[in-house]
Amino acid sequence: MVALMMVFRSSMAHDLDVVMRESGISAYTLIDNATGKGETGNVVGSFFYPGRNSIIFAMLPDDQVDRTISALKAFHTTRLQASHGQPIPFKLFSFPSVKELI
Repeated sequence: MVALMMVFRSSMAHDLDVVMRESGISAYTLIDNATGKGETGNVVGSFFYPGRNSIIFAMLPDDQVDRTISALKAFHTTRLQASHGQPIPFKLFSFPSVKELI
């Protein structure tokens, strides 16, 4: 199994949900209203720094990993092209060899 963690601007949630469903992710944990600071700026939900991030954790069986990561990379590439090279508020991380303990 592989764990995926996606950190993204909450405004992308619907489009990202479509990509996840199409690539077979049917179960995940969503954390809304995450704040922070990164490559695309501050995200603290205030007047001066509007917006919020969300975080998704998903566990994937080994046979689903390549297809899902390819779909999520394509999602990022499409957004990057539309932004004319500006950074995209979407990060994808994987953690291999995750084992469910309980």
